[in-house]
Amino acid sequence: MNAAEPLTRAITGEVSSVGILLRADDALQQLHMRAGGELGGTLACPALFGLTQMVASLRMRLARAVRVADGADTLELWVEAEPFEKDVKLSILSWRKIDNVADRTKLRDVWPDQDHEPVRLRFDQALRLVDARGPVEDIVKNTDFGSSSKAMLGRLFGPNVVPALQDVEKFLPVTRRSVRTVNDGNLLVWGQAERNTEGELSGYTLFFAQNDNVEAANFAGAAGSSSGALFGKQLAPVLRQPLNRIIANAETIGSELLGPIRENYASYASDIANAARHLTALVEDLGDLEAVERPGFSTAKDDIELGDVARRAAGLLALKAADHSITLLVPDDQTYVPATAEFRRVLQVMLNLITNAIRYSPDGTEVQVEVGAEGGSAYISVADQGAGVGTEDYERIFAKFERLGRTGDGGSGLGLYISRRLARAMGGDLTVAAAKGGGAKFTLRLPQ
Repeated sequence: MNAAEPLTRAITGEVSSVGILLRADDALQQLHMRAGGELGGTLACPALFGLTQMVASLRMRLARAVRVADGADTLELWVEAEPFEKDVKLSILSWRKIDNVADRTKLRDVWPDQDHEPVRLRFDQALRLVDARGPVEDIVKNTDFGSSSKAMLGRLFGPNVVPALQDVEKFLPVTRRSVRTVNDGNLLVWGQAERNTEGELSGYTLFFAQNDNVEAANFAGAAGSSSGALFGKQLAPVLRQPLNRIIANAETIGSELLGPIRENYASYASDIANAARHLTALVEDLGDLEAVERPGFSTAKDDIELGDVARRAAGLLALKAADHSITLLVPDDQTYVPATAEFRRVLQVMLNLITNAIRYSPDGTEVQVEVGAEGGSAYISVADQGAGVGTEDYERIFAKFERLGRTGDGGSGLGLYISRRLARAMGGDLTVAAAKGGGAKFTLRLPQ
């Protein structure tokens, strides 16, 4: 096949759990043979081989952009791989030959005086993200690959991206313009359509760069807080990666996956993993703290259903509750209480409230999650059977870094502070009162 042609149908294949190419459409079979492979032999393209082995090991579907050598050429493929019985099924949805010289020339043409390398995102002919280059850490998430340009640009820019988005969807050039992000940053954005050797549309490339002409206050937040600003954007991602690695390695040691170890060593590994999780939670809290204290912080207005939010949050924490023999009581699926608030932020608040309820409740008790509507607003509450909160501490408990004298329980004293700030940013509030029979009852109220 002509490697520059857009695909009209997927190129498929099947690979065994040990990497043997069992079946392949002609284009994939020929690529395998040109790479030195044999009929019935191991898949000869290292990037594809590695992807299939990861899927075989994890037994989960993965999709990503990969690059493979094809003689003197380099191919860029968008590949979806999924477990199939004991094997792995491959589907190649995009197949493009890369002209590295042309790419470099194009980059100089659109950004001749660039002091810093811009981020370059490439979308295929269906406008799905298939490649990301440059300093992408603050712009691209792993889950963005394969998603549409509309979804990704909407996540980055919110409603501000509408004019540029229309041009991208029509494959029209986007002239260089300054666009404010949902995090109150500011990026220069520009882009252009790509065509194959026959002149047919084959994709779209977008470029992003920091707008150096924007005042530092747009990035740093309130005056006087510059030392802590950008924690969530710059420092937090740097910290998450080694912490996640520590957790993964400690859990591998503690579970004895690589062989038996002394019992006290397994306990040490568990302590290490728990300490790293605590640090990870603190990193997330500090990132959220920076966001909610930024001037002009706002949230999206989604149409949500609080019964659904309650069931989702409880489902995510079911194992944690089971570890303490705590029963989570949630609304049934017939309950319907609509509200207007950002779904992600409401779920974040509920996860914090239920986690606290589990943490401070005696083993073997119940945590009740209720939803309802009254006085023109919707509410969702979490009640536990713990020691409760004294009336004199009803406001103090929402103060920043306030722990009410508790130590050593893994909390940071930021969760309730951030949750109330989020509630009020969504047009609602978060309060605490005594639960029936003792314990504490936290109630999140939101506009309907």
